[in-house]
Amino acid sequence: MPLPSPLAAPLDSVELGQLLTSTVESVVSAQHKLDEFTLARAKERDAAAPGELTLPPLWYTFRRVAIELEMAASVSRSVPSSGATRTELRCRPLDPTSVSLYGYQASSGLRVRVELAPQGYAEIVPPRHPEPDPEQPR
Repeated sequence: MPLPSPLAAPLDSVELGQLLTSTVESVVSAQHKLDEFTLARAKERDAAAPGELTLPPLWYTFRRVAIELEMAASVSRSVPSSGATRTELRCRPLDPTSVSLYGYQASSGLRVRVELAPQGYAEIVPPRHPEPDPEQPR
């Protein structure tokens, strides 16, 4: 049985916020998998017999990730069950037919660039115990 052509699949649209959220979540998930892999290698090294030659694990990190998306865009209004009208910016992949007929630039309706970079680390601060109030009975 022949494999289906990727161009034969319907070009569904997605709300821009969902697209950006899932893109960032995918990058974070990939970094998490790299961290898990390295931690597993570190545990294997710690569990090795004394004197056994083991290599230290390598830590792989995404220092700066830039993702640029070009897609067709449209504005739509929907009325969810709550009854409030909601306006959405919906995006979908570029239509190959439009690209071939009108050129790449003419068919592009939206360009989004997302850059992810670590902002440092969270400082761990021990909890402060409140000072006893001298006016309060003990």
